[in-house]
Amino acid sequence: MQKLLFILFFVFQFSHAQWQELIKQAPYYIQTIQVNDGKYPMPSNILELNHKLYVSFDDLQADEKDYYYKIVRYDENWKPTQLQISEYIDGFESDIITGIEPSNGTLQSYTHYHFSIPNENTRILLSGNYMLEILNDADEVVFSRPFILYRKQVDVGIQVRWANDIAIKDQKQMLDVFLYKGNFTIFNESQSLQIKVIQNNNWFTQKILNIPSSYQGNKWIYHYPDKLLFDGLNEYRAFETKDIRGMNYGVVKRELTDKLYDFYLYKDFYRTHYLYYKDIDGAFVINSVQAENEVSTEADYVFVHFAFDGDLENGEKLYVCGQFNDFNPQKDYELKYNNDNGIYELSLLLKQGYYNYMYVIKNQNDFIYNITEGNFAETENAYQVLVYYRPPGSRSCKIIGYGKTNSERIK
Repeated sequence: MQKLLFILFFVFQFSHAQWQELIKQAPYYIQTIQVNDGKYPMPSNILELNHKLYVSFDDLQADEKDYYYKIVRYDENWKPTQLQISEYIDGFESDIITGIEPSNGTLQSYTHYHFSIPNENTRILLSGNYMLEILNDADEVVFSRPFILYRKQVDVGIQVRWANDIAIKDQKQMLDVFLYKGNFTIFNESQSLQIKVIQNNNWFTQKILNIPSSYQGNKWIYHYPDKLLFDGLNEYRAFETKDIRGMNYGVVKRELTDKLYDFYLYKDFYRTHYLYYKDIDGAFVINSVQAENEVSTEADYVFVHFAFDGDLENGEKLYVCGQFNDFNPQKDYELKYNNDNGIYELSLLLKQGYYNYMYVIKNQNDFIYNITEGNFAETENAYQVLVYYRPPGSRSCKIIGYGKTNSERIK
């Protein structure tokens, strides 16, 4: 059994790594990237076909560049599609970004770029996995971000439950997934169907199912107590920087240095008990008390200083994660140990707003875990389920269903 678990883990890591390798990380001067449905305070990059995808980012070099967007389609396993562009795009798959505005009254100058899809030049025709690439005038990819489009053809139900195993009942949340086919016909589900389940819009938590555990007519049941288990986590930590001159939640002090403000957060520690807090599941919202008209161009940038007081094992590294960095523990988000005070520290340049965050630890084998936060089954978590279907003989996969819920009514 131990060997089997290792093989399953290796396959998951390899598949996920392929998806990660497609993403081009932004250079230092590109900040506050948002690619989502615009439904704040908890936006998502999963949205229904033909609904608006909103894209925005800031260029801290504060000049006016020609940036272009490009839409690239991938299959259910994030491999290149076999389709021609004209089969999934009506219009142009690439076009210049015309929404360009300079910052107004900020200490940190920047240029704000924004657009939405569909627009008069581009409309996506098919559901599926997509990558949005932002290119410069030399046709080089500056950064890229994924988004998912679904078309509802089947209904999806989700039930969050207490874990069956009493030993982990207080730490884990278990899901049951129900697929209501109605009159939609699915052929050879063991080969053609993928059910992908994620927690809090964080694709690092992805779990994949294929075959239902049981059938009740047009209702297919996915009851896998050992596989559909998620860490309960804790409510996300939070801070705000919306008021340059006044008090801000989670901030112990504020200073004006080097022409920008520095916001110092309260020192963080390992969390050994559940702390109820109405979080926004890792998301962030740009906000500024000083903005009089348009927060996207009037919110300033500030340095946010994180501090963590706790011990790590040899070879472990500590990172801060949230939707602001796609939950991705990259090098730029690693806290470094300060020998003078014995604290792990990190300074990030972030746009004014309200932020959820969490710490994760990565070991020598790049395995990511969250022992800094603890795991508590009563934590409120959001869950998303996508149904991918590739009919036998088809050249493409489509997403025929989407469901979401949260664990507030765990049973």
